[in-house]
Amino acid sequence: MGRRLMMGMIIRVAFNNQNWAGKCKNAHGVLFSKCWDGTLDVSYALDKNGNCIANCWESTLCTKYFWENQRGNFSERAEGTVFFVFSPPIDNSLILWGKSEVDRVKNNKVYFREFKPIPYGKWVRDLWPKDILGKPWGSGTYRYLTEEQERFLNNLIK
Repeated sequence: MGRRLMMGMIIRVAFNNQNWAGKCKNAHGVLFSKCWDGTLDVSYALDKNGNCIANCWESTLCTKYFWENQRGNFSERAEGTVFFVFSPPIDNSLILWGKSEVDRVKNNKVYFREFKPIPYGKWVRDLWPKDILGKPWGSGTYRYLTEEQERFLNNLIK
C-alpha cells in the first residue's frame, strides 16, 4: 500500500478587523472593499452604526475554527499546516496573518486546531501568489501546498 499524500493548505479570506473572532466594527474603509463590492461573497451588510451584521465565515474563523467549501468536499489530502492570508484592495498581493494545523476534514468543512492571528506587526506583507504557488491565484478560496511551498511560508513567519 502506497504512502498517503499529505498536503498543507493556504486559505484566502476577507479582511476582518476583529482578529477573525467577531463581526467587524466600523466596517467602512478601503480594507473592506472586496466585501462591499462583491469581489468576495461574504453577505456584506451593516447596521446604522457601520458594524457588520453579515454571517460570514471570517467572523468565526478564530472561534469555531473551520472553513467551508461551497463547491464540494475537501480532499483527504487536507492535512498538516494551514496558512491564512487576505488580499488588500490595492493590488493582488497577499498578507499572511495566521497559521494553524488541520484537525479534521468532514465533508465540505475543514476544521483547524485552535489558533490566534499572528500579531499585526508581524504579518508577512507583499506576498505574491506566483512566488508561493508558482502561478496566479485565480478564483477560489484555498489551495493545497507542496512541501516546498509550506517550507517557504514557514520560513517567512520565523
